[in-house]
Amino acid sequence: MLQNVCPITIGVGSEGKIFSDRFQGWYRTSPETLKGVLHGGCYNDNNPSPITSVKLVIAADARKARRDLVLSILKAEGWAWEKVDIKKWDDYPQKPH
Repeated sequence: MLQNVCPITIGVGSEGKIFSDRFQGWYRTSPETLKGVLHGGCYNDNNPSPITSVKLVIAADARKARRDLVLSILKAEGWAWEKVDIKKWDDYPQKPH
């Protein structure tokens, strides 16, 4: 059975703000919620699916400690840096494209 595609985009903004596109929107999130999303994947009652790709966008003035925190969460959930698409978030605070 073919699994559903389940990508996630994570943003690290200025002032330590973390965002994700959970549930088809763009929301501010906490590190704990991000861990749960990465662990739980895309879930529905009929066909749960693990995360299939991660895009990480980082604002130019993002705090290093927050970037490192998000990267450590990704690594703990099995997303090594080479598997993550990391981009500069040029249009912060707008949702990245």
